[in-house]
Amino acid sequence: MRFLLPLLTVVLCVPPHCLAASNVGEVELTREGKASIQMALQYLAARQRADGSFSGNMGQTTGIVAAGVLAWMVAGNLPGEGPYGKHVAKGVDYLLNSAQPSGLLFKGREDGHVMYHHGLATMCLAEAWGQTRDKRIHDKLKNAIELIVRTQNEKGGWRYQPRVMDDDLSVTVIALLALRAAKDAGIAVPKETIDRAVAYVESCRSEKDNQGLSGFAYQPHGGKKWSTTAAGVMSLMLCGNYKAKDVKDGLEYLVKAREHKEDKEWFVYGHYYAAQAMYQAGAQGEKFHQYWLKWYPGISQDIIKSQKGSGQEHGGFKLDEGYGVWSTGMCVLILGIPYRYLPIYQR
Repeated sequence: MRFLLPLLTVVLCVPPHCLAASNVGEVELTREGKASIQMALQYLAARQRADGSFSGNMGQTTGIVAAGVLAWMVAGNLPGEGPYGKHVAKGVDYLLNSAQPSGLLFKGREDGHVMYHHGLATMCLAEAWGQTRDKRIHDKLKNAIELIVRTQNEKGGWRYQPRVMDDDLSVTVIALLALRAAKDAGIAVPKETIDRAVAYVESCRSEKDNQGLSGFAYQPHGGKKWSTTAAGVMSLMLCGNYKAKDVKDGLEYLVKAREHKEDKEWFVYGHYYAAQAMYQAGAQGEKFHQYWLKWYPGISQDIIKSQKGSGQEHGGFKLDEGYGVWSTGMCVLILGIPYRYLPIYQR
């Protein structure tokens, strides 16, 4: 049974391609957008193995499995419920079976990014627990959160291995999202841990450029990048930090980065965060909501154009240097924001 129903959607006139709109500024997917997502979900289903993992490069790694499962869930499927309910159930089982005694959710080929996989897997289980209250999930999710809490370093950040070491914004943001998703689902998370993580994100804020705009760097005192700016702005808003000037600076920089084609680097990773940043900004009133209304049609069109229309990869996305399941799952998470099913992606 669902504990969190999707918000009702209404329709309004915004230009293009993948959106319909309403006079209160909410949007929903058009027929083309829905068709693209359905093709992608079928692509993922065709590649899922009996144990819940996926075929292909890195398909047995927990972060990749979590991306695929979240893609089905963002379209309204839950374990045993919906057209892809059995696929979600198998994927969740795979994540649960990957849990180590330490709490680490990792299985598959070691690629040097263990905590990124752990963060995505933890967030996936938090979304599943929050919407199903499946008792099998609770203890392993709790252990996964406790591992994140105890591996935070003194600056409030995390790095790619499950131990206290140095830090970067990329891993810190995915850890912070996992913590927030679990907290929202009712798992105890120390406030101090989230506060320190937010402070770390803030420490990665860059100096203002010649246009007076600041962004976020990969590590403190570094230069801003469009992808880490997207991650930083989105994570702060999800944690309730809506300082108007800070948010506006970040959103403006993202718009300019896209205009200058800087968003080609780490396209899937960056746009996964950027689209959510634009959407979350809409909670701050009509002025900020315009960012979302202008951003989403363009990025949706770019993603849909990149979808494979025929052959063995029919329905999949292969952007960046990413893997088919990874990039396809993440593209669905971007395209599917207007569904507003997953709690972590709601305003």
